[in-house]
Amino acid sequence: MRTLRGTPAPEAAPRTAAAGYGMVLVSILTATFVGGFDSSSMLLAAPALRSALGASFAQTQLVVAGYTMSYAVALMTGGRLGDAFGRRRVFLCGAAGFTLTSAICALAGSPAVLIVARVVQGLTAALMLPQVLAIIHASLPAPVRRRAVGLYGVTIGLAWVAGPVCGGILMAWNPFDLGWRALFLVNVPIGALVVAGAWRAVPESHGPRTRLDVTGAALLGAALFLLLSVLGRSLVLAPPHAVAALGAVGILLALFWARERRLEARSLSPVVPPRLFREGRFARGLAAVLAFYAGNQGFLALLSYYVQDGLERSPLVTSLLFSPLSAGFALASAVGGRIPAATERRTVLGGIALMATGLLTFTAVVSCAPVSLQLAVLPAALGMLGLGQGLVAGPLISLVLSAAPAEDSGAASALLLTVTQLSHACSVAVIGSVFSALLGGASGVAAHARAASATALVVVGVCLLAGLLLRRLFSGSGAARQSGDRVAA
Repeated sequence: MRTLRGTPAPEAAPRTAAAGYGMVLVSILTATFVGGFDSSSMLLAAPALRSALGASFAQTQLVVAGYTMSYAVALMTGGRLGDAFGRRRVFLCGAAGFTLTSAICALAGSPAVLIVARVVQGLTAALMLPQVLAIIHASLPAPVRRRAVGLYGVTIGLAWVAGPVCGGILMAWNPFDLGWRALFLVNVPIGALVVAGAWRAVPESHGPRTRLDVTGAALLGAALFLLLSVLGRSLVLAPPHAVAALGAVGILLALFWARERRLEARSLSPVVPPRLFREGRFARGLAAVLAFYAGNQGFLALLSYYVQDGLERSPLVTSLLFSPLSAGFALASAVGGRIPAATERRTVLGGIALMATGLLTFTAVVSCAPVSLQLAVLPAALGMLGLGQGLVAGPLISLVLSAAPAEDSGAASALLLTVTQLSHACSVAVIGSVFSALLGGASGVAAHARAASATALVVVGVCLLAGLLLRRLFSGSGAARQSGDRVAA
């Protein structure tokens, strides 16, 4: 097995050319898709989990958020393990573990077992997915690499909007009367194909072999876990302990940052290199990513709650309702990948405007339209929302990655994924808690409509915040493109 040091693409060319760049991309992007799909598809399984396993509302939240929470906590460490022990090796271990834990989730006989299996599944995903961008940079020449990064951004977004559609169809089909278990079993053959393809096509590569910052990883992991627990409230901590927990988060983050700065000053390898944040565009980009994905995933959770619990529609109907959103995202992503740098800022801000319009249309329909007409009108709102998301997602991820120094591209990729998953976990927990609080103990369509419309306004606010951040971020779009070209080269 040929081993690559650092990220020089020319060394990878002989091995990669033999297997074909296409096989490398298919293997690692399929893993990227499955990682996002696995979490978003579970949004439709909440009612089935409550009826089949007797899970409470909080437990169903943990089935979704437990995966994204453990994933977010361990991502930076997973990226560093790939640098130290080989990205191909760690990717294969993560993919095999993800496949195995998917099977364990499918066989779970109680909410507790399922939650624990989901947490472990998130840890295996944290081994697998941070290697994807590092493999792209190490194994592909610059022209292929630029296109691959764009496809990577589209794959992340498409996985999150396609998950509910495919998941609902799978649950409605209900092969062998498996119900929600089919959502996990489908990962098993796909995971096996990912392992086989990567084993054959992906070359080995390493980053700098430095000592793993275990203390820094533990401090960061504890801070993220406490933060997610506070935001979700129903996950671990009762409300009276929230203030103390937030104080602990601040202390842990301060200790973590002080340690990272000391390690960088001594030319060692911190989990998060502080020099990344000396580039203002990268820091602003992470804030925009946090707001953008929090609004998107929060709305998907809200829509699933309202249609299934409020309108009492099946997972199939709910998944079909997601179809216009997925189609809009795919169409806009294809168009967005071809927009010139000169019009990128206007296009992205236009995408935010479409998103806000779609969300406000959803609010108006849920609040005012007769129940008998809502399912006929809502697809138009969701189509607008999907078009807006597709115009924003690819350019946003590409611009954030291009703002990072070339030597820190691996750490920047892992940090981007950490922020993305943190926004997913936070938004599912927070939107679920807001919706549940507004609903109270009430039942019926009218009560669900009031709670859904009020919660949707919260999502609109998050969307507008993302727009303000994006407006500043893309003010120098041309310069960002030039920076991206330097990184890709």
